[in-house]
Amino acid sequence: MKKDLFISLLFIHMMCMGCSKQNSTSPTPPGNSFPYPEGLSTQTIQVNNLSRKFLVYRPAGLTKPLAVVMVLHGGGGAGLDVAQPGAHPLSVFRNVADTARILVVYPEGSTDSQGNPGWNDCRNDDQSGAQGDDLSFLQQLMARLSQEMGLTANNMYLTGTSNGALMTFSYAFNFPTTIKAVAVSSGNLPLNPAPGACSNGSSISLPIMLTHGTVDPAMPADGGCVANIGGACNRGRVVSQSATLNYWLQRNNLTNVTPIVTTFNVNTNDAGNVEKRVYTGASPLVYYVLNDAGHAVPSLSVFSATTTASGAQNRDIEYATEVWKFFRGFQ
Repeated sequence: MKKDLFISLLFIHMMCMGCSKQNSTSPTPPGNSFPYPEGLSTQTIQVNNLSRKFLVYRPAGLTKPLAVVMVLHGGGGAGLDVAQPGAHPLSVFRNVADTARILVVYPEGSTDSQGNPGWNDCRNDDQSGAQGDDLSFLQQLMARLSQEMGLTANNMYLTGTSNGALMTFSYAFNFPTTIKAVAVSSGNLPLNPAPGACSNGSSISLPIMLTHGTVDPAMPADGGCVANIGGACNRGRVVSQSATLNYWLQRNNLTNVTPIVTTFNVNTNDAGNVEKRVYTGASPLVYYVLNDAGHAVPSLSVFSATTTASGAQNRDIEYATEVWKFFRGFQ
């Protein structure tokens, strides 16, 4: 009888161990336990003993996102205001999230010499840019979001514009295995990169979408000084758009691929038409050439005024929509 009792207790103990193990690996539970409220909320994370801020947009009723898309603002002052509806084309990611059932996150960069939020990207000659440890911030935030949402790297995406585009490149050099794909608007690779991963790049292919305005005055098409309004070239130098494209074609083993090319001109009153080049492969590349357009993020719905510093906006594509269309192909 004692033997039978021992076997019964052992069986119950083993069953409890199995239950405990199952609970410890369960994904983030739905409903009220979701870590972020519905709508747009301000959040923080501690990185290197500093409190770093980010915004989270959670569509109404979302309990298990299909993916997380992290959106990086540009430098020069807009910062997290890019998330406000109608204020910036990057705010359209919120509309995309509502229909796509994804979580959109807007991190805030560290401050530059003018006190504006920006990103400490791979440029080694950027004298006036942000100097914070933005790379650790983004890496730790990406890891936290992945864990909270119960998602793997296959569901994590990164996009950015201008300074945020260069920061997207920097992240792709350092942590390519933590994300599935990237997309950039108005960003060329640095001419004088910082040592380490910024200089060595990465041999790991990574799907990418690029958009470039052919007459961008802030991120010059032929390479040169970034946003060189004062003539001091204190924001560093970048390579050309074609050199940036060629790097990614080589990295993604697409140099011998003939692209599928389509052109369209939805808004005949903007700068010019769009040429879309699709390079197919295991790690595809989609390249939007915005003819006669400048630095602004292209958009059908949010207008950016033409200025000497930015040039004319292309209004033939909605950047946020095209980015998610690209990212969605990997789900």
